[in-house]
Amino acid sequence: MNKKTKIFLLATFLSTTFAGLFMSAQFALAGGEDSKKDEIKFKDTFFLEETESKQNSGSGNVIPLKEAKLNIEHNAKDRDTGFQGFIDSEGWNMITLTGPNGKVLEFKAKGELGSLGLTELFFETVEPANADVPIAEVLKTLPEGNYVFKGSAIEVGEKKGKTIGTAWLTHDIPEGPVLLSPAEDAVVPVDEDLVVRWSPVDETIEGSDDINIISYQLIIEKDETPHQHMIGKRGLSMYLPADVTEIHIPKEFLEPGTDYKWEVLAIEESGNQSLTSSQFSTEE
Repeated sequence: MNKKTKIFLLATFLSTTFAGLFMSAQFALAGGEDSKKDEIKFKDTFFLEETESKQNSGSGNVIPLKEAKLNIEHNAKDRDTGFQGFIDSEGWNMITLTGPNGKVLEFKAKGELGSLGLTELFFETVEPANADVPIAEVLKTLPEGNYVFKGSAIEVGEKKGKTIGTAWLTHDIPEGPVLLSPAEDAVVPVDEDLVVRWSPVDETIEGSDDINIISYQLIIEKDETPHQHMIGKRGLSMYLPADVTEIHIPKEFLEPGTDYKWEVLAIEESGNQSLTSSQFSTEE
């Protein structure tokens, strides 16, 4: 599981969305896969141009979000699937996420920190096991298309107008990488560099080769309880080009007699990702 820092806010799940994770929602786009992606990208471009036009016309102060993302994460080893989202801005205290079927999620920041304003937000849904809830049912929760994050911009208590960003969601989920080295539960020496290798990913979980892998993420962490006051664990995380499937980890990174967990995520062009995880130990 790719664990990320979560900002806990008062989140109101509306009746048409995550609160009904297993409810069906129907959505269809005309044409084949290529025309569907082209239509989504066209809508995204149109939205951004419309936002810029409003700014230039002075009809309202609209501040674009620095980042707006909505992705699917699939765990190939544990076989579970869910959604993730991320935004970054100059400041906000309310954000609503709207998709092809209407509102799907709302965040409101209250209290002293809400008055100050928030900038980044990462959220992750429950990831039901595929055996309990088939992936097709999970995907019905959010149809493919553009999703708009829109809310109130605020900086240090001063209202700045609106903040808006658009995220592109597809249902193209890459297959999880096959981890080759080190082998699962291997005991590796600490006096030499560690060679980490995995197989390239060239198809989706449904077996289609119509997928474009843009990056791999490698994470190696000590298998330990996190410090109670520190966010994260001691380890490393790096994003690598799509043609890199092997890397040497300096021996100085490793500690004797230590258990490590590691995983590799394959990330496709719309941001959806699949991960495979394993573990190894070092010699005393």
